[in-house]
Amino acid sequence: MSRLTGAAYHRRPNFPWNILSALLIPFGLIYGLILSLRARAYRQGWFSAARPVCRVVSVGNLTLGGTGKTPVTAWLARDLKDSGQAVAVVSRGYRGSREGWCCVVSDGATRLLDAGQAGDEPVLLADALPGVPVIISARRSIGVETAVSRFSSRIVICDDAFSHLALRRDLDLVLIHGRDGLGNGRCFPAGPLREPAGAIRRAGAVLLNVTAGEEPEVEPEIRRSGFTGPIFRFRYGQVRLASLSDRRSVEPAADKPLLAFAAIARPEDFFQGLARAGWPVAASRVFPDHHLYTPSDLSALIALAKSQNISRLATTAKDAVKLPAKLPANVEILVADFSLEGPEGELRRLSDFVAARLRETI
Repeated sequence: MSRLTGAAYHRRPNFPWNILSALLIPFGLIYGLILSLRARAYRQGWFSAARPVCRVVSVGNLTLGGTGKTPVTAWLARDLKDSGQAVAVVSRGYRGSREGWCCVVSDGATRLLDAGQAGDEPVLLADALPGVPVIISARRSIGVETAVSRFSSRIVICDDAFSHLALRRDLDLVLIHGRDGLGNGRCFPAGPLREPAGAIRRAGAVLLNVTAGEEPEVEPEIRRSGFTGPIFRFRYGQVRLASLSDRRSVEPAADKPLLAFAAIARPEDFFQGLARAGWPVAASRVFPDHHLYTPSDLSALIALAKSQNISRLATTAKDAVKLPAKLPANVEILVADFSLEGPEGELRRLSDFVAARLRETI
């Protein structure tokens, strides 16, 4: 979500963003009505939804912008695998050259596609999840069938699939940003909602990303939208940086400031996380979400760093998979590794909840 739309979609936008949002209300109402009718058509059976032979968990969101779907997908896949389940991940493959195809990004042992082909999020998941097949497919049902037929998967996690009603799921996990919540409560383009707020009633659980804090209005507005299920909270753990070249862990140093750069939905969360962890961020650069870096992008970043006597560049793991294959030897690039944590026992309770819901559907 861009800074401009973020300003217009805020719960209480300032002038002139409140005027812009108000002007777009008719379009948001039409968009919301179309999606409501579509959801009703699936509920009534007028549109058919595929019934997979395995268990399916969707990790998605109701709003535009980053809420932490990819880290949560990775955590959940790892948790299910560690419990002895045969699990796979299916993603859309957004912005990859093979978007729209059904392709195996990783067979669990070897990554077969790069970020330019599969998109950044599937490649990040493939690198983070050894032993877990990762597949891209715009039609999630085909991706799920591939996971079952090729890898004998018993549980498939569908990344960013809350609104993909053509596939039946056993559990929908919906992520919401703890600071922004449902924004101004309006549907796109007047607001950040992908569907009317009442769609959240389809969720089995809501996960609040409270990394940047939690506004007291967020949980009440979720409840007012009709959601009666459990709400879990999580945050990113302290940012740790490692060298891109050799994966060596690196500690903050006051005499070695950073140029931080990112092409993610909420880059400010990354920059603030670096500062909280004690990293001296001297400059930052933001690229559009899902941007695929070119050699000229990297040259410009290095030139900017040298002009400010900055010796280190830092970026996210999601960005690192999109950097050019050949990197200059005279620059140190550090990559952030985010972990998930929550209030005491929260992730364990979430794990138990998911396991119980999947047992109920057997």
